[in-house]
Amino acid sequence: MTLVFRAVVKNKFLLRQSCQSQMVHNGTYMFDNHHSDMRPIDPVTLEVFKHLILAIPEEMGGNLRRTAFSPNIKERMDESCALFDAKGRLIAQAEHIPVHLGAMPSAVEQVVGDFPELTPGDQVIVNDPYRGGSHLPDITLIAPLFWQGKLKGYAVNRAHHADVGGKTPGSMPGHSRTLEEEGLVIPPTLFVHKGVIEKDVLAMFERETRNPTERIGDLNAQVGANILGVSRCIDFIRRYGETAFDEFVDAIIDYSKSRVTAHLFALPDGVSEASDDLDGMDGPIRITVKVKLEGNRFEVDFTQTAPQSDGNANAPISVTRSAVYYVLRCLLPADIPPNHGCYETLHVVAPKGTLLNPRPPAAVSSGNVETSQRIVDVLLLALKDLFPDQIPAQGQGTMNNLAVGWRDKTYYETIAGGMGATPRSPGASGVHVHMTNTATTPTEVLENAYPIRVLRTELREGSGGAGLYSGGMGVTRELLFLEDAVVSIQSERRRFAPRGIAGGDNGSCGQNLLRRVDGTEMPLPGRTTFQALKGETVIIHTPGGGGWGKP
Repeated sequence: MTLVFRAVVKNKFLLRQSCQSQMVHNGTYMFDNHHSDMRPIDPVTLEVFKHLILAIPEEMGGNLRRTAFSPNIKERMDESCALFDAKGRLIAQAEHIPVHLGAMPSAVEQVVGDFPELTPGDQVIVNDPYRGGSHLPDITLIAPLFWQGKLKGYAVNRAHHADVGGKTPGSMPGHSRTLEEEGLVIPPTLFVHKGVIEKDVLAMFERETRNPTERIGDLNAQVGANILGVSRCIDFIRRYGETAFDEFVDAIIDYSKSRVTAHLFALPDGVSEASDDLDGMDGPIRITVKVKLEGNRFEVDFTQTAPQSDGNANAPISVTRSAVYYVLRCLLPADIPPNHGCYETLHVVAPKGTLLNPRPPAAVSSGNVETSQRIVDVLLLALKDLFPDQIPAQGQGTMNNLAVGWRDKTYYETIAGGMGATPRSPGASGVHVHMTNTATTPTEVLENAYPIRVLRTELREGSGGAGLYSGGMGVTRELLFLEDAVVSIQSERRRFAPRGIAGGDNGSCGQNLLRRVDGTEMPLPGRTTFQALKGETVIIHTPGGGGWGKP
């Protein structure tokens, strides 16, 4: 044991020295420059360039929301934007949806391999979860960035469409078992060629989706957002030069890697395991993780997790990685730029054929929205043993997905809940937690666009777990149907409550109900699809967060 300990300490000391050698005496970072023909960027210039580049995906997102057709993108802001370099490395991302952003690199990697000869004005579309997507409603568009005939990178956005076909409106069926039941599957496909949209792809949307006018309107908004991103990058190169752009890309990635490496070295080495159960469609489904921190290596092993499910709780490997990226980001200082360099020392193990790396054609619609949340929960549960008095209690652990469809309209929303309490403060109430970062559709917009009346949206008193710091409260939301509708719900934490930490009480479980016209209420499963009649009301009670510390 002594020899092993000395070896670890020696290696850690040498690697820490390597990290520190990249620092100048005033505390600012220098950068390893692997390109001998490039001069190092000074810290001030790097900071200025960082904010210039980070502003581009934020502007892309604003443009996408303003020009989108659907309330889901325009009002709920269910979209994300990012920039990548020519190698497919993440350069910058907007502060949008974590589950979108963390899974984007897989889509870009797939497109880089499948389309080595894109031309200016091209854009590639993909939603296939087994080819870089997340779940089918999330459609990704990838546009190459060229400067004087040379590929310099990609502008990328991903947006959740309210319907992409499948057996139920909203493409989020409660009981899907295969991918094809969930909607239109699009492998990486050329969607725009030299600025002209491919008519056969549009025809596919017109043929396969329930509201093609809205779908095509949202796709046009996505195309425009990428055009804007490419244009802004070209403006940067035109103003500061191609060499400056190339230097910035390498320098900002090196900077993030150096900061992450130094921070991981400051954390104690250790190994910890934890398990948690999904409600599951046919019974509990166990997620088990082993976390190992050693030196600058952060290893997350899901080998003991359950086999892939017959239902739709399966999470594609891109979504699994996305949840792990998110948890790593939570451990890091907030000022480290999120890019490829943050994740170079991260290692994720998820064997093929398991819940978190399924084989096609397994259904995955709730894996993206529900299982991703529970991956975060179980990772934080494991990390609390390595970082006592730092990890928060569990939050609601679900997105409470509600999809509603009529003859020619579809609506989709996620519903807020309680955040887990922290060692320093109570949990926030009525918020979206962890892997989602969307808004609530304003009542006026919802009632104007769809035959729905919002009867109630309020905090759920007493749903947060008691503690030294109490967990946040969940939400009660009631929607009255003014016409017959097909309703699908995908939700979690209806059986297994969000756990408190350090003696704090658990948060309350969520509950789904259908109130009949005569006033009687019928419990609904966590995952379900049913026919709602005019005059009936769906009631969603979302979970509260766990408490922290003894009450």
